[in-house]
Amino acid sequence: MPMPTPPKPGEEPASEADLYRYHLRRLITWYLEALDALPPDAFQWRPPGAETNTLAAVCTHAITSAEWWVLSCVGDGPLERDRDAEFVASASWAALRPRYVAFLARAERLLDSMTSDELGAISRHPAGDRMKRRCLTHTVEHLGLHLGHIEITIDWWKAARQAESA
Repeated sequence: MPMPTPPKPGEEPASEADLYRYHLRRLITWYLEALDALPPDAFQWRPPGAETNTLAAVCTHAITSAEWWVLSCVGDGPLERDRDAEFVASASWAALRPRYVAFLARAERLLDSMTSDELGAISRHPAGDRMKRRCLTHTVEHLGLHLGHIEITIDWWKAARQAESA
C-alpha cells in the first residue's frame, strides 16, 4: 500500500488538533489509493467463509463510524445511527468515495480551531463519558483496523481472480 509523503522536518503537527488532522488525512488517503485502483466488481465480492464482509460493507461501516464519532460525537451532527445496516450495505465505491472526501474536509474544518482544552471536554457520545480526544483516537484506531481488513480482502480477491483465470 503506498504511503502518503510524511511531513518534512518542521512540518510535523504543531498541536493536538493538527495531530488528529494529520492521521485522518493519512488514513483517508490510504483508503482512496487502495480502493480507487479496483474495478467495481471487487467492491461487491464476498470472501468465502462464514461472517465475511464485502469491501462495500466494510467501507460503509468505516466511513459511517468515522462520521458518527467525529462529526456527531465531537461535532454537532446527528447522533442516530443504524450500525447493523452498515454491514449489509451494497453501495459502490463511486457512491461512497465522495463521503470519504467530504468527511475529511468536514473533520479538518471541525478540528481547525479546537484547542487541547476543548479536546478534553466531554463529547456528545450518548453514554456521555468520553472526552472528544478519545472519540478522535478511537476513529483513528478504527479506520486503521478496517484499512487492514480492506488490504487483506483486496489480496484475497486478487488471489481468487488469479485462481479463476488459471
